[in-house]
Amino acid sequence: DDNTSTLGVEVMPEGDFTVTRQENYPIQEFTSIKIDKILARTETVYLGRFTDPYTGTSFEADFLSQFYCPENLTLPDSLRPYFVCVNGKTLEENEANNITGTEGQIAAKAIELSLFYPSYVGDSLAQNTLAVYQLDKGKLDPEQSYYTNFDPAEFYTETAENHLATHSYTPIDQINGDSLYDANGLHMINIQLEKKLGNNILQNLDKHPEYFKNSTAFANNVLPGVYVKNVQAEGSILNISYIYLNVYFDYAEVRKSTGVRDSLITLYTQFIATPEVIQQNRFQYDETKLDELITQSQNGQENVAYVQTPGGIFPEITLPIDEITASMNEDETVNSVMLTINRQNNLSPSPYQLGTPAELLMVRKSEFEEFFENQKVPDYQTSFIAYLSNNKYSFSNITALITYLRGLDDEEKADEDWNKVVLVPITEVTQTINSTSTVVRVLHDLSMNFAKLRNTDVDLRIIYSKYKDGRN
Repeated sequence: DDNTSTLGVEVMPEGDFTVTRQENYPIQEFTSIKIDKILARTETVYLGRFTDPYTGTSFEADFLSQFYCPENLTLPDSLRPYFVCVNGKTLEENEANNITGTEGQIAAKAIELSLFYPSYVGDSLAQNTLAVYQLDKGKLDPEQSYYTNFDPAEFYTETAENHLATHSYTPIDQINGDSLYDANGLHMINIQLEKKLGNNILQNLDKHPEYFKNSTAFANNVLPGVYVKNVQAEGSILNISYIYLNVYFDYAEVRKSTGVRDSLITLYTQFIATPEVIQQNRFQYDETKLDELITQSQNGQENVAYVQTPGGIFPEITLPIDEITASMNEDETVNSVMLTINRQNNLSPSPYQLGTPAELLMVRKSEFEEFFENQKVPDYQTSFIAYLSNNKYSFSNITALITYLRGLDDEEKADEDWNKVVLVPITEVTQTINSTSTVVRVLHDLSMNFAKLRNTDVDLRIIYSKYKDGRN
């Protein structure tokens, strides 16, 4: 017989096998905590103000953004003499007439800020107004961690000199309809900025090419960035994926056949907000409404813990580590630990329902901020991910975390949060190599979501095993 499936087992004394048992530990402390700030590292920015009709919480978002400058950007040397200047003449004409100073400088025809967004939350007809200001103080440091509760006044002064535009819009363009809804499924808002900014960019590009060596030089010497804020907004939040800054300028075309300049051609140079530069959201919640939700959760009024993103409210769970240790036999080993959390549906007739977080990260409360600041990924030792499936989140095996917490000494257990974990809505950034996807970054879920998690009858299910010696 070449079947080896029972090899070894056949010669074991009868009764010498591993035996298992299962025990459930009720989660006694499962509530909601207010999160005043989260790390603002993101590739999507948000703009607008919206009040959730279900909870009554109001949320407002605006943002700062820098712009990526292509390395060693320059004006085309062959066209430079023919660029149109402030006085409507070309550089060549001004130089021929000894015109220097302001009139002899290259001028922008126009400059616009374009915001592209694939989706929005709220009313498509909500009337909103935004304002754009140029940053004029402080510096956005790419090595620093910025949070969503930052004060914009640290980076700009609200003066007429820094004001670049005021623009009214609706999420769906009521003038052009869907004509601005491009082939990639993106809505667009075009904001015409003060031409003085375009002039400054082009004139520096002409006279100081060293300022355009890279994005850092551009931010330090030409344009530190812009702040886009709500002036009057209620009813919608835009989820903005792309931000373009386009500077348009004219040059006099010379026809090869005649050698005469007989028409103007418009060109543009483009600067884009990319992951290489800083995009930073500022979020503000109605604190009174958040406090009411947290009080409801802590008092057990609905028997749920709330999740509200971005930031706002996260669930907190206290793991019953002492109870687990007290109930274990010395010869037992923890084989698997599972925690399943059910989502409770929101019964609201409003057409403007918020989304539901697709992924929850379980991380120790004491390591929460460090996890995101150090750009960690789940190690399935002290941090885990659960995905929404069949209206529940299942952390299928958190054995390593339970084992780790059981091994802490008395000094480490003196921390009041030693056995607490936080459930954080996240989005994953993956990289695919040879058909295998790997998580390379974990970011806060900054989209508008809300969920109620059932916090009663929640058990930590543990399977123990031990070796049964037939001689005993």
